[in-house]
Formats: sequence, structure tokens, C-alpha cells
Amino acid sequence: MSQMNVSIIGAGLSGLVLGRCLLQRGIPCVIFERDTARSGSTRHNYGVTLYPWAFQPLLKYLDLNEATFRRVLAVDGVVGGTGRLGSNALLGLDDADAFRANRRKLEKMLSKGLDVRWEHHLASIQTEGGSNSMVFRKGQRVNSSIVVGADGPHSRVRTFTAPTSSFNILPFAVYNGRRRVDLKTFEDRYAPSMDGANVVEIWQGQSLLQITINDRTSKTVGISYTYSRRARSPVDPIFTPERSTSGASQIPDELFDEIRSLGSLDGAFEEVFDAEKMRKDRILNWLMRSVSVDVSERNAAAGQGIVLVGDAAHATPILGGYGANAAIQDGVDLAEYIVQNGTSNLAKFYKDVAWRSYVRDGEAQLAKMHGHTKASL
Repeated sequence: MSQMNVSIIGAGLSGLVLGRCLLQRGIPCVIFERDTARSGSTRHNYGVTLYPWAFQPLLKYLDLNEATFRRVLAVDGVVGGTGRLGSNALLGLDDADAFRANRRKLEKMLSKGLDVRWEHHLASIQTEGGSNSMVFRKGQRVNSSIVVGADGPHSRVRTFTAPTSSFNILPFAVYNGRRRVDLKTFEDRYAPSMDGANVVEIWQGQSLLQITINDRTSKTVGISYTYSRRARSPVDPIFTPERSTSGASQIPDELFDEIRSLGSLDGAFEEVFDAEKMRKDRILNWLMRSVSVDVSERNAAAGQGIVLVGDAAHATPILGGYGANAAIQDGVDLAEYIVQNGTSNLAKFYKDVAWRSYVRDGEAQLAKMHGHTKASL
């Protein structure tokens, strides 16, 4: 075990969980991340719904009990909250013990003591003689016997190992905005209708409106809100599946026209879904994309010591998906597989965990949220 050379591409949840679990078992690894160091950053300062089936196996590697884990990470933990979902929160209907956690706090917890090499943007992987040579854009070159692609839905590792995989864009128009309000404004205009919940949502016509708490401090509250509906045909001005990545922040005026046409809203929804206030917020057009890797390509790469986990292996729709939970489960499972079986047959890892149904489940959940029952969209 001490001679293992494990390199992890990506310092997101799956990479950090894997690194934490390996470190706890005495197996050294290095995480390579393309971004700059996040110390003091507000990156990923948003809420994610965590399910017990995903986070409970992680607790032993963090040396924490569940009560402490929940208290530290809950989006409203600073005021003694527990990250409670609303009674009508579609993301939590299937598990009453799910809670809303702040992703940035979770990543900070996981990263303690890990060897993370920032500003390492992967350019290529060259495999020869049982070793993988990783070349990064600034000219760094690193050899590693085991490479784990944990670099998210736009995985560079996947482009080298599974070139036939591509995104499936689902027919939903989804827009997400963020806003930070002072505590008095929140208590006066938001809190009464949220009733202590951290996720609330309503149907308005054919559209789903959702408000979630990202984090709370003693003075302010960060919120996210989502407006979503099924795409309309033949032409839908707010459904833009062909947009570029940079086009996510280009918000069509037709969205604000739709918001104005929603009709009467109450409480927090009236405050949030106000077209003129929304224009001042940071809003992004979210494409509901999924991707899964062909079995033959996945296994061929594993035979060369390259494994994909998390969104790099099975990206699910942002809304209704299980991305954070899938990342956690993959990281824990791969670490335990390596501890028990070594790294000589990594393709068996996929087989042993009966490879994930996250993509199908995420698509089904998205359809369910929008009043449709078919799993395949």
C-alpha cells in the first residue's frame, strides 16, 4: 500500500472525499486542481441536500458523529438550525432525514491535511508501460500509476478516456439566481412564509418556483432561487440548449416577462420573484444535462489505471440530481475498494459497486418535480 501512487484530478467533492478516505487509511495521494487556492473564497458557497445513505459512511473518516456533522454544515447552523427541508421540498420527499448543508463548509472540512496542488489544469494524459504521464498547461508533468478523474461534468480525464461520451440536454428551461439580504429584511419579508425551512417551493401555473438558503451569518442571509418549467416547442425564447458556456449569464428579457406574468405571489415568493429585483441579481441559465460513460471505454481506461468518479463518470441534472451525494459515495467506495483490493483490477471496482443508476434516477426526479412520470426525457 505504501508504494501506491494515486493522483486525483479535481478538488471537488468526489476528489476531496477520496483523498480524505485514503489519507485516513495511510495511503498517500495528491490532488491536482485547475483553479487557484480557495482560502477565504466564497466559491461553492451554496446549499446542497445531503442524504444519510451518502454521508453516514463518510463520518468514520472524518472522526465525527452525525449530530456534529449536521450542526457544523447545516446552512442555518450558525443560528442553531439543523438544515431542515420544507415539508413540500421535492428534493427531500424520499428521505425525511436529508438535510441542507453548505457545500463550501463541507469542502473545507474534507480538505484539511490533504496535498492539493492548485493551478494544475490538465492538458493531456499519455499512457505507456503501466504508467500515466499527466501533462498540465503550465508545463508541469507528473507520472502516476493510478489517475482518478474527479474533475466534474466537463471532465478533461473523460475526454481522453471516453471520447464517445457526450451530454444529453433535457428539455427544461431553468434559471438560478442568488441574492444576499440583511437579517432584518430576511426576518421581515422572507422568514414568515418559510416557517424555519431551508427549501420551499410552489407551483405557479406550469412553472416551479423554489427558494433555498445557502448560508446564514449573524448579519446576513444568502439565498438561491430557481425558476423552472418544461421547454415549450417549437420555439421557446428562454430554452437555449445550444448556448455556449459563457452564455449562461446572458439572460433573455423574455424570462423577466414570464416572471411578471406569474400573477399574485405571497411572502418570500413575492419578494424573490420580482422581475425588477431579479435584474439586479446574479442569474445563470442552467442547462439540465446528463452524461454517462460507455462501459467498454470505462473498463478499458480502468485497465490502464484511470478511473472516473462523481460527475466525471455520471453527471446528473443540477436540479433534482444527486450530484453531491453521488460524489461522496463514489469517493468512499473507491477508497475502500483500493484498501481491500489494491489497484491491479480497477475495472472490478465498477462491477463490485453495481455501477451507478444516478443518471436515470436524476432524470426521473427532474421529471417528477415537473409533473411528469417518464424516467427518460
